[in-house]
Amino acid sequence: MSSPVIGLPIAPRGPEGPPRDDDGIYALVSDLFREQINPAVAKHGGQVELIDVQDRMVVVRMKGGCQGCGMATVTLRQGIEASLRRMIPGLAGIRDITDHSAGTKPYYAPNHG
Repeated sequence: MSSPVIGLPIAPRGPEGPPRDDDGIYALVSDLFREQINPAVAKHGGQVELIDVQDRMVVVRMKGGCQGCGMATVTLRQGIEASLRRMIPGLAGIRDITDHSAGTKPYYAPNHG
């Protein structure tokens, strides 16, 4: 029995190999967000904004239907972060700086129970 694939179906990039520095990571992640990730989250009225890459840590802010969404952490960790880790060996992770309490139209209402 095979284990389930974690992450998003992100298509691999060209033959140049994974980026080696923060600027290269930023460029790759920016392209992935624009071409593949944001079109997927836009289906739920959301957007993920790339803020910076610091010491191999991707810094993001979630907007629209993602801000305050009860599934935002799952999308970020099991979808986006898992996908980026497959493409960028040695990635430190993703830091979400979103103020989720300020979300006005989350796709899934958070469970406060």
